[in-house]
Order: sequence, then structure tokens, then C-alpha cells
Amino acid sequence: MGAIYPRFSTEDARRAFSDLEDAVAIGREAPRFTNGAHHPRAYFGIGGSGKVSVSELARLREEMHAQLSTVSTAQRNHDRKFDLLAGAGLAQWFADDLRGQAANPGMWSYLTIAVLPDLAVRRFPLDRGGRLSADRFLAGRRNVFYRAYLRAVVLGSLLNDPEVELFEDDLVGLIDRNLSSDHRLARVVSEQIASTPKELPRREIVRDGLKAVQFESRVTDLGSLSDDELREMIVALFDASRRVTT
Repeated sequence: MGAIYPRFSTEDARRAFSDLEDAVAIGREAPRFTNGAHHPRAYFGIGGSGKVSVSELARLREEMHAQLSTVSTAQRNHDRKFDLLAGAGLAQWFADDLRGQAANPGMWSYLTIAVLPDLAVRRFPLDRGGRLSADRFLAGRRNVFYRAYLRAVVLGSLLNDPEVELFEDDLVGLIDRNLSSDHRLARVVSEQIASTPKELPRREIVRDGLKAVQFESRVTDLGSLSDDELREMIVALFDASRRVTT
């Protein structure tokens, strides 16, 4: 394991989020902590080879800004492009430690609020009531950067394949239904989503297919299947959902 990344406790994350929201609401620049010191409420877990340096977090910030500077806020598909590039950048950054650092929820709230707050606010700005969406900044699957990262890790090159049209609802269903814990399964499922013809009632098919996969996972140890066996089973489940809805 490499250097340990700073984290927020649940309570401290909420406090830091409130400070960020107040600053943005009065037009101040979102405060960040990559200029010499970690956030005063940061804490580090045990293990690893020591604490990640502030300069290393600054380098992550620079790389993320470079990635996302290519996306104009005026673009019609800004949000999707933002998520694709952010996810790809973070997946590459954590490529050597996918199940370690990136698995800790408190790290994502810290990364969002203390390291990349301006980018997070760009993606999810103040609403009409002058409030930020807490679940996009705090720990959890809806966190702006964890969500993008997780999709990049789970779906891989499928997200960038010009021949694949993955609807937003499909992605939400795939990730939020906890299929993401098994990347092999998620990729096979995503292939079935992508291969469903556009002329069919695609969203119904995807919804029914995901339900069938979830049910099957309760009675079958999908992890014990070979790649061919797993693919054959998932294809059969989605074929059945296609027959029912057509």
C-alpha cells in the first residue's frame, strides 16, 4: 500500500461542507488545502508508507484541472464529458491501489471538499435556493468524484466507445444496484445493456434485466463461474427480459 490519503470523519465532512457552502454562497473562491498544509480536520488511517504529501495532492489537482479544462461549460453535453474525464483521470491516478485508498468513503469527501472544491462546484453549483447538494460533496455513491471514478473503473473502455450508447439511467442502475462490487459482472452486464437494440423498449429491458441479475446473485455464487459461464448466464437473463417486453 502506498501513502495514506487524508480523510474526513462524517461530522467533520459536514462541517467542512457547510464552510464551503457559505463561501460559495457569498461569492468567495472555494477554499482548498493544497498550498502547504492539509485541512485542520484531516485525519489519516494506519498502515501504508506514511502520509501523502500536500504537494502530491496539488499534483492531483493540477492533473484534474488539466483534464477538465478541455470541457467548456457552454457545451451541450458538458456534464457527461465532465464525468467521463473526471472518472478516467481518477481511475488512472488510483490505478495501483483501487481497493485500498479509493475504497475509503472519507477520502472522497476530503478530496471533493478540500482538494477539488471548485471543480465539484462547477459540476454541481448552488441551486436556486443558494444551497449545494450535500450528497454530491459528502461520502457516498452519489459523491461527484466517487461516482465518476466508480463508473470508469467498472465500465472501463465501454464509457468511451463511440459505438456504445449507455443511457444515464442505465449507469445509475448498474452502479447503484451494488453490482459495482464485482467488476467482471458489471462489465458483462454493461455489454448486454449496450447491445440491446435501440428500437426495443430499452429502459424496460434494462430494468428487468438488472432485477433478474440481482435475484440470480442471491441464489448463485456468480464469482465462482468462469468467464464463459458468467457471460452465458447474463445473456440468457437479458434475452428473457427482451422477450417479455417485446
